Amino acid sequence: MPNLLFASGTATTGAKVALLSANCLKLRVLSVVPSPGSLGRSLKFYSSKWKNWRRGVVIVTPTVPHFKVEPKGGGEVGGPTAATHGVHEYRRAQSSLHVHPDVTVVKSSEGLGWTDVYAAVTDERPHLAIRKAIPDVWFASTLTGIDLRRSVGGEQYHGVLPSNLVTITPGGMAVRDEIAAPATALHVYLKNEVMQEVADDLFATHRSDRAIIPAFATEDRMLYLLMHAIRAALDEPPRSNMLKAEHLARALASHILQLHSTDGTTRTRVSEKLGSNQLRLVVDYIEANLGGEISVKELAAIAGLSREQFFRRFKASMRMTPHRYLMTARIERARSYLADPRLELVSIALMCGFSSQAHFGTVFRRFMGMSPACYRRSIA
Repeated sequence: MPNLLFASGTATTGAKVALLSANCLKLRVLSVVPSPGSLGRSLKFYSSKWKNWRRGVVIVTPTVPHFKVEPKGGGEVGGPTAATHGVHEYRRAQSSLHVHPDVTVVKSSEGLGWTDVYAAVTDERPHLAIRKAIPDVWFASTLTGIDLRRSVGGEQYHGVLPSNLVTITPGGMAVRDEIAAPATALHVYLKNEVMQEVADDLFATHRSDRAIIPAFATEDRMLYLLMHAIRAALDEPPRSNMLKAEHLARALASHILQLHSTDGTTRTRVSEKLGSNQLRLVVDYIEANLGGEISVKELAAIAGLSREQFFRRFKASMRMTPHRYLMTARIERARSYLADPRLELVSIALMCGFSSQAHFGTVFRRFMGMSPACYRRSIA
């Protein structure tokens, strides 16, 4: 016997049928074929709960309000209609991305009818942003590199970050961000309901509440690629990008839950950090010797540790590897030198420990999204 659905409107190809009962099923209509009788229509639909394609019959009657049918994609041509917006679409107002005179939203998913994820590309000038706590997970990366100082959960972070890193902010955390240089950023917000749905599937046999682990400038290639797949979907036709966004949202949730989450019953090992005196000696040595070669072996000797111990404890203390910290320090020193128009680029490169002007330019562009010469002109 086919599945029976009841709708308060007319089922059309591409419609989204949202069950208004406690089960909260989300069904997507793939095809509608008239069946015998004026009220019956056969259809094929996808259920986010059952995870497969099914066929059924929809009984269209205004007197049985069990289901609500909402057109998707505005029919054969055009974008989403107003019916897909409202409470179902994930809109910017539900995120922590607020309107600011120094933040321009270049493009976003608002108006595309996406329900599980919100994405936006922004051009940001130097500013201070106080971001409210929201229940959803927020992922941020830059397309150009960024100089970011962040305060969240009682922790302080600072770094000049290249474009291939991602910052993860779990739901329920308010954030204070200070952006010190112009940047283009990609923001992706993932609904908490999607996280819970995917967690139920992934951890069905050992169910527990999952906690997302916050991360500042993490190197996760798959996460970076998933975010940019979502970004690419912003430019695709509404009829295809809505379904694509749903699948990408669940792929993103699956990845985060498996690699960036923990449960209440698992005791995570906390890496031992460098002592305050060890860290001060290492940082002072780096600052005093930026113009020369600095090896991890040298830094480990200063801290009185083996190379392996030092590497692990430095990363636990600074939330980045020694090499990345060294590159960040060199770029920050170079930025201060670039403010002096009397200094030539080749001189700055050598004073900051780069092997050549070309090497300096390559690293600077990766971190700042522009050449040293362009940066100098932008601050002149």
